[in-house]
Amino acid sequence: MRPVALLAALVLTTLPGVVVAEGTVSDLAQNMVGGWEISNVDRDRRCPLSFSVERAAGGFKVDLDAECATAYPALGVVVAWAFGPKDVLRLIDAKGRAVLEFTEVENGLFESERGADGLLFLQTQAAVKVETRTVEQLVGDWNLLREADKPLCRLTLSKAAGGESVYRVLIKPGCDKTIAAFNPSTWQLDRDQLVLIGRGGSWRFSESDATVWERVPLTTDPMLLVRQ
Repeated sequence: MRPVALLAALVLTTLPGVVVAEGTVSDLAQNMVGGWEISNVDRDRRCPLSFSVERAAGGFKVDLDAECATAYPALGVVVAWAFGPKDVLRLIDAKGRAVLEFTEVENGLFESERGADGLLFLQTQAAVKVETRTVEQLVGDWNLLREADKPLCRLTLSKAAGGESVYRVLIKPGCDKTIAAFNPSTWQLDRDQLVLIGRGGSWRFSESDATVWERVPLTTDPMLLVRQ
């Protein structure tokens, strides 16, 4: 092998978390291929993007939607992505500098360091894509759980009006003191989120699947709203 080609091969085989042999993409990198979304804790600022394993300066190619630069101006200079030490996912500029870094906190969920934009999440678009729901589809009996095996409360989302586009919540006896203190009395749909409105505030839930909604912002100790 020529010296220049040998040097290139050594660089590729030692790029952290990305290439495991000349011309071979690691499983870690391959698993990132596809559509993802960056969002803040309230999910009111979103950045859809797509990772590929096509070579780019300093790593692999990333395509960001036009709305990303509006939601997060710093992302306007991102040209590539790569894994760094300890499998930290880095969005990098043309000079190879990290604009944003994410660490995986659970399978498929990444968190950024707290910076100017606060805590950010990175998830697949499939995980956050939610079919438009109607009030009629959500009316019925639900359980509030802390993880899958820790029931907190049973409640009914009714269609009885509690205000404009707001409906009443019926709480069953025996709720955990946390729920009793919050005392959810009404609920509503706000875009793709289900909102429980209680004493002094509201809790927002984002759909995980047809029968499970997870409280947002996402945490590693989730509260779930599960249909009975």
